[in-house]
Amino acid sequence: MDADRKTAGRRPAALGAGAALLALLAACGGEDKPQPADLQKAETLRPADAALASKYERSCLSCHGMPASQAPLTGFAPAWEPRLRKGMPLLLSHVRDGLNAMPPRGYCNDCSDEEFTRLIAFMSGGGQGGAR
Repeated sequence: MDADRKTAGRRPAALGAGAALLALLAACGGEDKPQPADLQKAETLRPADAALASKYERSCLSCHGMPASQAPLTGFAPAWEPRLRKGMPLLLSHVRDGLNAMPPRGYCNDCSDEEFTRLIAFMSGGGQGGAR
C-alpha cells in the first residue's frame, strides 16, 4: 500500500511533464496544412516552358501534386520555406541522390541540373516564374 501511494504520488507529475512536452512539441515547427485550394493548385500548375512542363508531368507531379505522398506540394510555400532556407545546392543534391521516399533523380533520369533547379524553383515558388 505504501508503494502504491509513492507511485501514485509520482504519476501526476510524470503525466504533467509529458503533457507539457506534448504541448511544446505541438507548438514547434509543424508545417501548415494545405487547404483544398492549395491541393487544387498543386494538381493544376504547370511550368510555362512546354519541355519543362512535360518533364514535370512525368516526373514530379505524381508526388508533388498529391498530398498523400507527403512530398512538399507544388506551390505550397509553407512546405517549401524550410527546405529553401537550406539552399539550392543542398536541394539539388537531394534531387540527385534521393531523399526519404524520393528516388534518385526524382524519376527524371534525363533532367539536367539546370532543369532540376528550374523545377525546384517552379514548385517552391508558388507556381510563379513560368506557371501556366
